[in-house]
Amino acid sequence: MAEEKCAIGELEVHSFVAMHDSALPHQANNGVASFLWRAAMILITGAGGNVGHEVVKQALALGLKIRATFRSAAAAAKAPAGLDGVIVDYSKPETIRPALYGVEKIFLVGPPVRELPWLEANFIKEVQAAGRQHIVKLSALGGRGTLFSSRHRESEETIERSGLPYTFLRPNGFMQNLVNYSAGTIRSQDAFYGCQGNGAVSLVDIRDIAAVAVIALAATGHEGKSYSLTGGEAVTNEHVANRISHVAGRKITYVDLPPAEFKKTIVSTGAPEWSADALIDLQRHYREGKASVVTDDVERLTRRKPITFDQFAHDYAFAFHDETKVAS
Repeated sequence: MAEEKCAIGELEVHSFVAMHDSALPHQANNGVASFLWRAAMILITGAGGNVGHEVVKQALALGLKIRATFRSAAAAAKAPAGLDGVIVDYSKPETIRPALYGVEKIFLVGPPVRELPWLEANFIKEVQAAGRQHIVKLSALGGRGTLFSSRHRESEETIERSGLPYTFLRPNGFMQNLVNYSAGTIRSQDAFYGCQGNGAVSLVDIRDIAAVAVIALAATGHEGKSYSLTGGEAVTNEHVANRISHVAGRKITYVDLPPAEFKKTIVSTGAPEWSADALIDLQRHYREGKASVVTDDVERLTRRKPITFDQFAHDYAFAFHDETKVAS
């Protein structure tokens, strides 16, 4: 990946701090969110995952006081040196309680399993018992429109009923999912697969999601808000293939499969059937053009344009090199 500055978006840390510090005296009059910076202890859950890891990275770059949760000792061992890390099992309240000690803000990322609403409800119950910590929940765009987003909406409703202060971050599909789930076949077969037809999706880079999360965690003024996080354009998989071809230096093709055939492919990789069903349903949502909306929430909150797909492809070009180059 190309070298990155310690920044939120394209603003270097010292500039970002100075910009918001200068707004603090006017908070009462102009509604600009006041920044807490190092004052509050922030708990970042799911720190071993893609988004959680990036939130930890950006929060540490800003000098925020954080504690991070991991699902296993093996995941925690990969954390940055000196990070206050704890192991949490959402099904075991006794592991959640110590993690909440002294915490004022929480970035909530539930495990990617079918029982997500139940597990996050367990966590929320412990937060209620511990006090009125502000929860910034990583959710999903789509509401009740897909199996995947419905689970997140159920968790949102649990938080709403709890009376806890909250902020919901609802991203569209992640650009990085192309690396996580399709880079292997792109390298070995010069192709990636799906069943979303020509449906365009306003994919968002997880670095932008993390930037918004850190802003919500490091500031007041976001309580009771929901943000729909998208990229600046909606792209089809044909466009994605063309742009990956450009950075890979060879022709990459998107192969659209019938949903039943694509499901068989997913299950053959070892994915649980419920996960395959959720992905097929999400691709149906994409195919029907229901994920093409473009919002300005990333730009409004970070004060810069969202990362483009071209920039993402350039930054992650290493993941798409063909097998011969990777082996050499």
